[in-house]
Amino acid sequence: MASSDPMTVPTATVDLSAYRRNLARLSERIAPAALMAVVKADAYGHGLVPVARAAVEAGLGWIGSLDIETGLILRENGIPREVAVFTWLLGPGEDYAAAIEAELDLGVSTIGQLEAIAGAGAPLRARVHLKIDTGLHRNGASIHEWPGLVARAIELSDRVELVGAWTHIAEASDDDDSIAIERFTTAVAVAEGLGARFAVRHLAASAAAFARADARFDLVRIGAFSYGISPGGGITPSSLWLEPVMTLTAPVIAVRDGLATVGIGFGDGIPSAAAGVLQLSIYGRLHEIVAVHIDTLVVETGEALVRSGDTAVLFGSGADGEPTLQEWADELGTIGEEIVTRLSPRIRRRFFE
Repeated sequence: MASSDPMTVPTATVDLSAYRRNLARLSERIAPAALMAVVKADAYGHGLVPVARAAVEAGLGWIGSLDIETGLILRENGIPREVAVFTWLLGPGEDYAAAIEAELDLGVSTIGQLEAIAGAGAPLRARVHLKIDTGLHRNGASIHEWPGLVARAIELSDRVELVGAWTHIAEASDDDDSIAIERFTTAVAVAEGLGARFAVRHLAASAAAFARADARFDLVRIGAFSYGISPGGGITPSSLWLEPVMTLTAPVIAVRDGLATVGIGFGDGIPSAAAGVLQLSIYGRLHEIVAVHIDTLVVETGEALVRSGDTAVLFGSGADGEPTLQEWADELGTIGEEIVTRLSPRIRRRFFE
């Protein structure tokens, strides 16, 4: 976005064409496995429904919504039933009947969850994916619980359709991931020995899916990489052949004595630690952030010609000399998705093709 574009509110501009190009590159990378586009946390702050629709337009057959509420929102907003919507953060008191009627896929970790799903009284069979804990201990059946979970799912086959086997891995080291992959493979073999048949097996998220063919199985769940957000540690989006999807801008609302006030602050999700650490761009020139308040921040302008009404670019692709999300994350000692998922609803999301 040119910094002379008029604006009155902070804006996250989302390039849906770049998003679809990322999906195409990732799909090519992980083939023949299928790609699940993960849109949890309001599509990592990018806007749930437009991003999910873009994924469907790109030809994807799987969407990862995290929870049932988000999955229902997707169905209500036109995500068709031929696209599988996978939900896996299941708590007590879930409306399983609504989820089953909307044909959401449910990630199941316990026999208790399985019984509640089977007893929901829905007219359709529930689509379930059984989860084995391979060492991350986030949830999932333990190695000892796994045979019982599988056997009960088979017994409930009149109310439960067994779609998948899955797990999470830490993606902390190659050795740890190799152990998780081996445990998952063993668990699937145990389940098949009990008579289970899975249409899909899935284990990997962004990093493992990109780097390891042995982690891909039938399906991979990719969130951050699809938005052009890299893991850091010297790895940039361009090194992965991915494009940043979001550009964050805000209006200059006052200029005085070499300082400019910009209309975005920590109430909008900008880290207060940005002061004295990060920069933003106005007319392609970098300016240091010197203070962050609840709804404004202050930058040093020096002798640069900056006027009220100008547009400050906090981060973007870097093509016009502005900082990138990766640079912000590196300077703050965090990861890009932590920054974008904190952006508040007050920030307007603007979408273009």
